[in-house]
Amino acid sequence: MAGVQKAKSEETHRRILEAAVALMEEGGLNAVQIRAVAAKAGYSVGSVYKHYADIDALIIAVNAITLSQIRDAMTAATEGLTDPVARLKALAHTYLDFARANVNLWRGLFDHHLAGAREIPEEHRQENIALLAFIGQEIKTLEPAMDDAALAARTRTCFAAVHGLVTISLEDRFIGLSEDTLPVEMDFLVDRLAGR
Repeated sequence: MAGVQKAKSEETHRRILEAAVALMEEGGLNAVQIRAVAAKAGYSVGSVYKHYADIDALIIAVNAITLSQIRDAMTAATEGLTDPVARLKALAHTYLDFARANVNLWRGLFDHHLAGAREIPEEHRQENIALLAFIGQEIKTLEPAMDDAALAARTRTCFAAVHGLVTISLEDRFIGLSEDTLPVEMDFLVDRLAGR
């Protein structure tokens, strides 16, 4: 009996999270509301709260899936590449491609903020660090003498530069780049960040 209840609870949890992901994909962060998730999943509001303490916990779970998808795409994109600059370019282009193909999920990562002094859960922080490690390992290969503090700063700088280029272009800002120009300029940016 306990096994049946556990399986039922896991199925409910899965369907609630799938509904939240679908709402984020369809309508962005503002579409992910407890009532909307409950309705889409076919459960009561109480069922959603049984599995997620509040809307922030649910959005963090959706964002964890997004981070996992980006990580999987980056892993696939760098398979077989040995040159660190080629790997950095593959990472940058993969990030751009993911953002273009999944705009609402991607924006959800950056548009969601916890209220007050609430801290991001450690597990979620580690998922972010794991993504940055893709960049960090290539920078370390290019500059093996760099200490950990400098490596952490350079990794964040490189991510911020690529993220900024992607963000400005996807938001159709007047200084953003066209769809045709963006990949070429992405390579230019990565070359300069890599010291080439």
